[in-house]
Amino acid sequence: MRYLPRWVCRIPVFCYRLWQDTRIIGGEKAIIAPLTKSVSSRALRVLSVALVLSVLAAAAAAPVALAAKETELYPMEGEIDSWLYVDGTGFPPSDFAPGSEDYSMVDIYFSRQEAELDDEIDSEITIYERVKSGLLVDEHGEFSTRFLIPDELADGREEENVHRGTHYVYVTRAGESRIEGVAECTVIACEIELDLIDGPVGTNVDITGADFAHTDEITIEYDGCDIAVLRGPEKTDRDGEFRCTILIPESPAGKHTIAATDQSGNEADLRFTVTPKIAIAAMNGTCVDVMTVAGTGFGSRSDIAITFDRDEAAATEADKYGSFEVGFHVPMRSAGTYEVQARDGDKNKDTAAFLIACSIKLSRAAGNVGSEVTVTGSGFQADAGITVTYTLERMTVTTTTSNANGEFSVTCVIPPGRHGEHPITATDDTNTATATFAVESTPPPIPSLLTPETEARASSRAYFDWEAVTDPSGVTYTLQVASYGQFSHSSIVLEKVGLSASEYLLTEEEKLESTRKEAPYYWRVKAVDGAGNETTSTVESFHVGLSFSKLPAWAQVLIASIIVLPLGYTCFRMWKRWSYR
Repeated sequence: MRYLPRWVCRIPVFCYRLWQDTRIIGGEKAIIAPLTKSVSSRALRVLSVALVLSVLAAAAAAPVALAAKETELYPMEGEIDSWLYVDGTGFPPSDFAPGSEDYSMVDIYFSRQEAELDDEIDSEITIYERVKSGLLVDEHGEFSTRFLIPDELADGREEENVHRGTHYVYVTRAGESRIEGVAECTVIACEIELDLIDGPVGTNVDITGADFAHTDEITIEYDGCDIAVLRGPEKTDRDGEFRCTILIPESPAGKHTIAATDQSGNEADLRFTVTPKIAIAAMNGTCVDVMTVAGTGFGSRSDIAITFDRDEAAATEADKYGSFEVGFHVPMRSAGTYEVQARDGDKNKDTAAFLIACSIKLSRAAGNVGSEVTVTGSGFQADAGITVTYTLERMTVTTTTSNANGEFSVTCVIPPGRHGEHPITATDDTNTATATFAVESTPPPIPSLLTPETEARASSRAYFDWEAVTDPSGVTYTLQVASYGQFSHSSIVLEKVGLSASEYLLTEEEKLESTRKEAPYYWRVKAVDGAGNETTSTVESFHVGLSFSKLPAWAQVLIASIIVLPLGYTCFRMWKRWSYR
């Protein structure tokens, strides 16, 4: 009771003494009878006053003796880096009396985590910032102070930035963790959110903003430089919110700042981490190709080492933005998928897969039938049997064996076939590669007809002769004899295909029927080269006279008689005439 006014503390003593006096007077009322009535009324009035004063004293003393600890904040909301005022009452007071000084102090914490009285800092509350330490409480158990709302909570076991929303102020005795005071406030702050917090250069990042100025222009910056908005508005709506998309520009590996600012000066930023990335111009190829590797998000001006299947393949230097591009020949390997890696001195690295496909190369891509072509292959299985085929029908033209790197080289001859493009295929029964060879399509010269001449008479076993022609693919001839000059299928009476000589004599079985001069035979010759190219001569006519051997026997006897008898008679007369002389 030492903290109450002295007169208040003496009221109970006064009431006790008054009660004693009343009791004594009551005990002597038989002796002092005339005074009994007046004394009793006076005592009752005094006793009533004393009781009322005692109740008032108790009521006045109780709040001081039993007051609860209270923590009040004002204002109840504020922005980051704005002042927040704190008043506390009911805490253990400090004693400033000389010789018996006893100082009471408290610590104040700011956190987004909710807790209750008697919870503990670092137990229930792990994310916080200690905004006041060792704050002195006065002799009445009160304190008053202010602090700036922090932008990050970094004193607990976990760290995070302060965002808008409900936060709490906790009071503990200095150096202790038990919470003895709690107050609630609201942080008002514009903020942005990123749908991605890391990624390579070229990543599309969606930015969502809130609590900015209403319908205000928004500027997006990347490391302090303005960056174009790829999609979305560049102005907040009437609620101070916006949503837009940006493209991460060329920049070195590591953390970069993305900030949004309105014209009213509100600003919010977050960190985005650029990660290294490589890209190969073609994800598959052959051992004869040149591979181009481009990288972004590596260390600025760093040395870059490129490996193929863990073997060093190339080296270069990144520019100030951590980007590079380098080309090199695909190493000789058998067919399969291999790892390509780029790495800088700061251990930034990325990998990509490259598929080596088997391939073949021809020493010449075009020519004639009979040409020699060298087929070179790579990317096949090591030490495997290789079969080389020609045309879609897969005509085998040669075989060979690959070496330890899956390479081979073999020469083949182009066989006779149709002109035009034809596939040359090499296979090891697992991997197959194809190249195209074009057979020339130039026809041979037109042959000139010699015998029989136009409208000449020929024997039934006619002899045909024409000029010889030549062609790089070789030449054969087709002789056709027809009864009709258009050489319709039904009119052809003789066709000889694949003649190597430029002449032909009909056999006994091929004798032609006799014809009249007005209904002759027609003949022509086609020159065909090894690629199927052909030319056709002009058309000539001839007729076949009557053949004695093809007449009936009686006709032959009759004709012979007609010829022989007159001749015999003539000879007989001449002999007789010579005899008479």
